[in-house]
Amino acid sequence: MLDTKAWLVFREQLWKCFILSLSFSNNYRKLCVHVHDHSGGIVAPEINIHENPDAFKYIMACIIFGQHDCIDSSPLVDPPDLKNTKDDDVIGKITVNENIYELLKVIFCNQGLVGCGTICYLAWRDGEEFIIKDHWVKGDKTIVLNEVEMLKTLKDIPGVPQYLEHCLVEVELGKVDYTQMYRQKIYSTTQGVYCTHVRLILKPQAHPLHKFRTRKELVKALHDIVLSEFVVLV
Repeated sequence: MLDTKAWLVFREQLWKCFILSLSFSNNYRKLCVHVHDHSGGIVAPEINIHENPDAFKYIMACIIFGQHDCIDSSPLVDPPDLKNTKDDDVIGKITVNENIYELLKVIFCNQGLVGCGTICYLAWRDGEEFIIKDHWVKGDKTIVLNEVEMLKTLKDIPGVPQYLEHCLVEVELGKVDYTQMYRQKIYSTTQGVYCTHVRLILKPQAHPLHKFRTRKELVKALHDIVLSEFVVLV
């Protein structure tokens, strides 16, 4: 049940990096703390509230009075108002390295309980539009930059997005946001599923292929796609 609820929250609240939840059992005598992120879910040992009231008080105090980035929200991002979809209005802000980008709208979302959790924003900074790809990449920080290196290699290929900058999101200075750090033990069934939080800045913005306005525009787009594939292969 909690897995389904976590999946629904990830779907609707795109800026969430993880979800903290509680479950009670045995007539509310026992408590479990659950954490869901993009590598799945983990659960803390069961606590008997009557035998260990101090632990119960500590947990409730952290949830009620804790900072948002320690409870559920993404670090270095102001939670956006996703109901606001007008391009002229800012729905949030996101930080990449030393640059602050204003988010105009969500242009792609592929959220779920396990996976990349990719969100693409149309963003604005210093009078220019950018695309921010906020996603989770399988592996630790030593192997997650394959896409960055590929974009750098293909920088002169027509039709390939232009790479500008990237960052590995840090939960604190020098500490990269990596789902394995929330798990004390690696099991054989979950080995290799841990993800690292990465943000890419790209440009220019493009429109989905199905939004062509004329037949000529569609044919030209298909021609450009074929040309790009030919250049890459050659």
